[in-house]
Amino acid sequence: MPRFHLYIALVVLIAIIVSVAYYGIVYWGSLGSGESEATETPLETTPTTSLPSTSSPVVEKKVVVYTYDSLLTWGEDPEAVYDMVFNEFERRYGIEVEVVRFGSAGEAVAKVIEEYESGNVRADVIIGIDAINLIKAKERGVLEPYTPSNIDEIPSWLIESFDPQHYAIPFDYGLIAFVYDREYISDDVMENITFESFYNPDLASTLIVEDPRTSSTGLNFLLYEITVYTKILGKDWREWWSTVKPKVEKGWSEAYDRFFEEEYHIVVSYGTDPAYSVYFYNSTRYGAALVKYDGKQYGWLQIEGIALVKNAPHKEAAKKFIDWFLSVEVQQYIPLNNWMYPANENVELPEAYNYAINMSNVEIVNRYISIDEIAANLESWLDEWVDIMVTD
Repeated sequence: MPRFHLYIALVVLIAIIVSVAYYGIVYWGSLGSGESEATETPLETTPTTSLPSTSSPVVEKKVVVYTYDSLLTWGEDPEAVYDMVFNEFERRYGIEVEVVRFGSAGEAVAKVIEEYESGNVRADVIIGIDAINLIKAKERGVLEPYTPSNIDEIPSWLIESFDPQHYAIPFDYGLIAFVYDREYISDDVMENITFESFYNPDLASTLIVEDPRTSSTGLNFLLYEITVYTKILGKDWREWWSTVKPKVEKGWSEAYDRFFEEEYHIVVSYGTDPAYSVYFYNSTRYGAALVKYDGKQYGWLQIEGIALVKNAPHKEAAKKFIDWFLSVEVQQYIPLNNWMYPANENVELPEAYNYAINMSNVEIVNRYISIDEIAANLESWLDEWVDIMVTD
């Protein structure tokens, strides 16, 4: 047995010497031919990851979203909706979403401008930018045009009414409307309402509006009135304010509080308000109306957009998120949680929207005035409004 063990050890030793010699020759030979050791790695041990090609940009693992604090919070379960919109994006794509909320979309835009001009861009995406804030953002150069992969699902007329250059893409929209309390104001009065109807002091005394300097609702109402008067009626828009002199509140919430206190019976709000009332309270007490001339309803759309921030730290992740936010999977939550119409035309509206103003019967007056015209005149319009409406 000892001799047998010695024989086995000798065979093993010879095998080791031969192996070392063989691989030494291969190694030095590979150096001489300019090949690396990695080229000899067997296929089964080759790493499965590789550097991305230039045609497939790296998608970062985080995206920072700036928005207003009430986004998608007007439904029955805001936490569940947040999960299905933001957390689902994380689960599906492995990209962390940091949502930073502000008191208003205007504050979010102001923060983006501040960070951009200080060279410290933090946000990748901004949600909730309206036409006026879009003007400010474009003037300061803080947005980058982006055409989403699913843009064909957004009606072209909506894009044209908002931003044909795609600095921001609509994600929802709603009609500015006169919302009225049927216990005080009849449908007969509101069915054929015009702006001039409020020249009647009794009707004017029951109207409450929002300050265009501090309220997006109030500002959009001002643009509604200016456009109808100047583009459709061919009249001086200041005439209405000078004659009617409606009650003005700082913002939408303050105005609606006064409306609910039944001190005022008509408030400037949105055409979906009756749908909200039916859905949550099973009540048809509140109606909504647009101005009507020659049998045609004229309405102003307040459009909200989603935009890519210029020099976004996580640009590819931001683009992916914008596509996601415009998809049916997210847009389906807009009607009952933001109480606006979803921009994606493939979303089926809930039954409650049968009580909202029918969009198909409305002439959209946004088409009569360009963003450039608004930008050129807005400051002077607001100054003139203050001269008429603000007294010491």
